[in-house]
Amino acid sequence: MEKIIIVGPASQILGVRIAQELGIKSINTETKSFPDGETYLRINIEDETLIQDKEIIIVQSTGPEANSNQNARLFELFMMINAVKRMGASKISVIIPYLAYARQDKIFRPGESKFAEVLLGFIDALGIDELYVVDLHAPQVLESLQCSKVINIDSMKILADYLLSLGLEDIVVVAPDKGAIERSAMFARHFGEDVPVEVFEKHRDVKTGEITMSGKLSLKNKDVVIADDIIATGGTMANAIKLVKDSGARKIYAVATHGLLLQQAKYRILNAGADDIITTDSLNNETSKVSLVKAIIDYLK
Repeated sequence: MEKIIIVGPASQILGVRIAQELGIKSINTETKSFPDGETYLRINIEDETLIQDKEIIIVQSTGPEANSNQNARLFELFMMINAVKRMGASKISVIIPYLAYARQDKIFRPGESKFAEVLLGFIDALGIDELYVVDLHAPQVLESLQCSKVINIDSMKILADYLLSLGLEDIVVVAPDKGAIERSAMFARHFGEDVPVEVFEKHRDVKTGEITMSGKLSLKNKDVVIADDIIATGGTMANAIKLVKDSGARKIYAVATHGLLLQQAKYRILNAGADDIITTDSLNNETSKVSLVKAIIDYLK
């Protein structure tokens, strides 16, 4: 069965590279906003039989960008799925390198919505066959989906391989908070069995979002990797970096799968003392130094 990749407007580079590595045809999209603000999308074909009876792979990230927001990216994704289904695709696989709203998986204050589950329900209801996401913040929200295959792609090995290529020595992995300890421990194993994992004490005010962090570790002359799944405004990361710097670290790397890097986050992190910010290309960013192409293809195969 012939496969075709539909390259979403938010994942043009990643989508094309996946198609090239797989040796299959790719098709892009045409998008715009109507004067009333509604999103318009069409798959860039003139003959709809090109889609009929084909296995379609849609690649579309859903993060905020300078020229669009996550809500528009989600509607573009919904429209791509609807279009290929209407045109008679035999199988629809959806790759979402960064899934918006994934962090809204818990209730912290009265009146809130667990919107991560709702959003995934929307995608599931569109009738897709396979869903691939990358390092989802709370993977348990995937358990209720009905599509035949659901994969949460792990990017930790390719991030670790990149860091090792930089020649790091005496590595210590620091978890920016207790919630990241398990992920950091898994990440550390990619550097070696005896790589230690350390953690600072963190408190976030649920109303204001203000972060406070404390602690001192023995990091003198160590190469420190501070790892998280997402860097948003960089507040948690910058606080951890300052403490790591004060603890005598030689090199400090701020590492995440998803680099949202909002509101001066890059300045905040580098100014705190990081030597570099390293993220994947789940989102288009100047820090996207590690490509997800191989990891995604391995799971597709």
